[in-house]
Amino acid sequence: MQKKRMTKTWIVTALGLGIGSMMSVQAATITVVKAGQHKTTPQAVTTVVRAEEAPKHTQRADVDSDNEQTMMPQLPISVAGAFGSIETADEGALVENNEVLVPFTVYEKANLNHIVKAKRGYTVRLQGLRPAGDMLFSNGTGQRTVPLPVVQRNGKEYVNLSRTSSALGVVMQRNKKGILLSPQLGAVEKPVKQALEAPLAWAFDPTATTGTPYKRALTAAGTSIISPSWFQLSHKGTVETTGIPSEEYVMNYTALGYRVWPLITNQFNPTLTHTILSDPGHWDEYVRELAGYALAYGYDGYNFDFENIEFKDKDRLTAFVEHLSKGLQAYNLYTSMDVTGYSNSPNWSLVYDRPALAKSLDYMVLMAYDETWAASPVAGPVASYPWVKRNLERLIKEIPAGKTVLGVPFYMRTWTTPIGADGKPGKASSKTLAMPDSEVIRTTHAKSVTWDDKKGLYHVAFSDTSTENADIRNALKEDIVDVVSTYASHPTGATVKNSSGVSPKSLSGLSAKSSSVITVTKETDEEETPFGIVPIQVVRAPAETASNADRVAIAVNKNRVEGDVSDTSDTAKASNTSATAHNSPMRKHGTAYMRTDIWFEDSTSLQKKLALVGEEGIAGFAAWRKGFESDSVRDWLYRSYPALAKPVVDTKDSGEKKEATHKNGKKARSGKR
Repeated sequence: MQKKRMTKTWIVTALGLGIGSMMSVQAATITVVKAGQHKTTPQAVTTVVRAEEAPKHTQRADVDSDNEQTMMPQLPISVAGAFGSIETADEGALVENNEVLVPFTVYEKANLNHIVKAKRGYTVRLQGLRPAGDMLFSNGTGQRTVPLPVVQRNGKEYVNLSRTSSALGVVMQRNKKGILLSPQLGAVEKPVKQALEAPLAWAFDPTATTGTPYKRALTAAGTSIISPSWFQLSHKGTVETTGIPSEEYVMNYTALGYRVWPLITNQFNPTLTHTILSDPGHWDEYVRELAGYALAYGYDGYNFDFENIEFKDKDRLTAFVEHLSKGLQAYNLYTSMDVTGYSNSPNWSLVYDRPALAKSLDYMVLMAYDETWAASPVAGPVASYPWVKRNLERLIKEIPAGKTVLGVPFYMRTWTTPIGADGKPGKASSKTLAMPDSEVIRTTHAKSVTWDDKKGLYHVAFSDTSTENADIRNALKEDIVDVVSTYASHPTGATVKNSSGVSPKSLSGLSAKSSSVITVTKETDEEETPFGIVPIQVVRAPAETASNADRVAIAVNKNRVEGDVSDTSDTAKASNTSATAHNSPMRKHGTAYMRTDIWFEDSTSLQKKLALVGEEGIAGFAAWRKGFESDSVRDWLYRSYPALAKPVVDTKDSGEKKEATHKNGKKARSGKR
């Protein structure tokens, strides 16, 4: 099969160049390098020039992150004209990570297609293509202008011809003595579809052009995928770039064994999406546009992140995704789509016909995060284990487990909730918190961090004395007695205990300058609000006098007052005096203090979630997002994920080890697709 394909390409090229002239360039020893091949595939390995075979002529180039100078082999280049003439180029091609970089000036000379200098590099005119079988044929229509992937080496511009398809205009043929470039004048082979190794380990990268690249694969086993956020749908078949698609980025990650599947959004705009979905006449243009980028940069697939879509467009969305997916699969590209967890939201959940969508997709990613969304008025976790498990099990009842990818969060949220003088929480606000930052908070409040076994998460709650409201901040710092007396005298009641858990006889010794830690525990119905019975600590500055510096805990009780709180006259007097002096800031703003809650995502929480990959027999995981994980979690993933993702072994009946089966009863996949 391999020889037959090479012969086919050879004949097409020979027709364009003239049989006689082509045979004079040692035709029998030339190997065709197919676009889209990666060094990790068996086909690509056969075309690598070994070190001992490379010409001695070399040049230096900066190729690593530390800018150290390393020697790179350089191959002589011959350029064939459209009518059979052949000449030797003054510059050679570089070999880097088994990929061939051709000087841009030489590539431009060999390409008959129109190349234009643009603001962000170069563009090339891609002829209209019709995929059929293993080939791409020019159909004369649907021409697209796509960026030409260029990289810099030693101040010079190069085009990576090991990855860039010859459909862009240049065919590369290679032997031990060098390479031959010729114009693309006929049909070309499709990029080779890359096999995937289970389990998948996937990261979404929204800051692809600025973030620090990974230095190794996500895990020690299975296929790693990276999805840079580079594209968004626009009007009438156009695709806009949200970042600058980078050949350097693709080369860096593929050298580590990653597959690059860029993410494309609908801009989360329901009006724009309705316009797109209502105009199927332009759907083919989206396919051609995305296929053009994939042929230029060597992408293996795409990820569709289509969200916030009007419910009335549900059937149109399914039809559009099917059209897009099948169109791209005809170019040997993988397609995947992100879907939310199940809810009653028309635009964010009900609009997805998950079983119908899955029929045309290679993979469906369950975004098992944002259980409590960023704008929620009530604080809560991003992805508690029961919620994740429940949504995953429901999804794999509707679509094949082998197509399912579990989305996991590399982030959490810091929730700040104003607590009124009556003990009732106000509207919460949130900020995204990355793992490295959360580790600092966990260290600072280590004594207050507790494990919530039901949610499968560590949790901490503490008062926020750094609120922007100066009056509240001053009240918290100086009028601690206001807080004590308010809760002690509130009609809902209070329980007052010292640090040893024994009710004190009196609070009269507590003053505004006392060194104290106040712990408030609010009892609530867990189904109504995520607040559990969790301590809140307010750490005060050391007192000038250490007398009566006990830890005081106040537990709000809805029904009664417990403990000895009868002797509070001195406390009440101090509270009234302080409130008058400060114009009663507590009463003015109706806030006693600000409560901060964090449900931590870390290796412990991820371990429980990722174990579902093996337990449920799904394809793998995908994380939002790259850069939010800590170094320790990334190292843990690399070592531990493969074991977690192994299919569950059925040992029922005789107790002997059976053939590995997934929980849904299907035989374990061999790891190949």
